Amino acid sequence: MNGWKSFLLLLILLMLTVTGYGQQLPPDAPSRQQVLNLFEAIQLRRTMQASQDVAMQSAVNTVQQMMRQAGVTPDAAMQKQMDEMMKGIMDDVRAVLSVDEMLEAVIPIYQRHLTTEDVNAILAFQNSPVGRKMVSLQPVMMQESVQALAPLQERAMPELMRRLNERMQKIVPPVPAPAPAPSPRN
Repeated sequence: MNGWKSFLLLLILLMLTVTGYGQQLPPDAPSRQQVLNLFEAIQLRRTMQASQDVAMQSAVNTVQQMMRQAGVTPDAAMQKQMDEMMKGIMDDVRAVLSVDEMLEAVIPIYQRHLTTEDVNAILAFQNSPVGRKMVSLQPVMMQESVQALAPLQERAMPELMRRLNERMQKIVPPVPAPAPAPSPRN
């Protein structure tokens, strides 16, 4: 019995060591503040917010495409309700999953993959005229990209829906039609 206790203790210590090792930062990792400075320079907060907006617009486009394929053309009142619903969903996403939380979650990733020297070089570029131009144009380019990709998504939607239906049929068997009700006998 004593051997098992020793073995379990050794196993637990090994697991803790491996887990701790995976979380250790390299010796030349940037500090939390350096990463936050990098986020500020690359305007990651604004980019994340814009990404949420783009994802929501893409979802709206997909729903609209699906409705068109189903032969449903929303009238003005329905369109207004849909717009309000999508805005509400976006507000919910931002309330439940804040950009601040997302930024905090990715700090260690940047610390693991970038060195202090890397961060300093990126900051130097970001503070150059061309770096500032790139950052200032990113949201505009992202929005224009969404518009440019909308026709491609629209073209791809019927095939994607067909494939989704095929996959769903493999998972969920078709529901048999209800048996006809017996006719009443007099």
